[in-house]
Amino acid sequence: MGLPLRPRVFATLALAQVFILAFASTAALAPSGAEALGPATALTMVSGDVVVGHAGQEPAAGAVGDVLAPGDTVRTGPGATAEITYFEGSSVRLEAGTELVIEALTTEADGGTVIAVAQAIGRTWHVVTKLLTLGSRYEVRTPTSAASVRGTIFAVDVRDEGDGAVATVTTLEGAVVHGAPDPARPGAMTDVRVNAGQESTNARGKPAGPAHRASPSKLSGAPKRPAAIARPPQHAVGATPHATNGRNVRLPDERRALPTTKHRERGKSRHRSRA
Repeated sequence: MGLPLRPRVFATLALAQVFILAFASTAALAPSGAEALGPATALTMVSGDVVVGHAGQEPAAGAVGDVLAPGDTVRTGPGATAEITYFEGSSVRLEAGTELVIEALTTEADGGTVIAVAQAIGRTWHVVTKLLTLGSRYEVRTPTSAASVRGTIFAVDVRDEGDGAVATVTTLEGAVVHGAPDPARPGAMTDVRVNAGQESTNARGKPAGPAHRASPSKLSGAPKRPAAIARPPQHAVGATPHATNGRNVRLPDERRALPTTKHRERGKSRHRSRA
């Protein structure tokens, strides 16, 4: 059963349409021949009232495992959170009161990947895998600006200040390029590099603000990057550690039980001397 849409939601939907058209020139992230990989993208965490709107269908309550494709919308209600995991391993966590539209989920001929989303309101945290090819892109567009990365952890916070939207990009790991239309040069963009521990804010009609230090409290809310699973070395059952070149190497029991040639010769010498 879908959740009722508040007046602000209607306003953000209209606003989203405006900024999607405004950034149409940068939305061509993938060639027309790119293969869509949307079916491999899905909700992997749902807590509270989360609504999913599939293209051409009525919005419905979201559930873990819901498959997402370009054109789909995910909204979180008060106190709700959700997480989307993309086909190439990146993920985005939607905090309460957030609306996200998936625009592109494609793979390139060179093996690169393209992910593009539009965020109308709320806060999201993105954990992006390292993009290895020049054709790869990961972009989040807001009503006032766009954030693009090649492998990092960052947040996008969009607020309604009454006279227009304000977007803030906060970087925990790596670097993010925060770009916005330059009001002094129609058609041109101003880009601000936001390094780890920094943030940049942009308001409609203004260039992206300079990067400055982000508050520790905001950075502490970031999700953790999944740790690589280390494969333990294979050892014999009952083995004991042995220090070699600064590393712990285990020797099987049978090797520890057998004396070396040097030890055997030393034992023979002691036996002769006693004789």
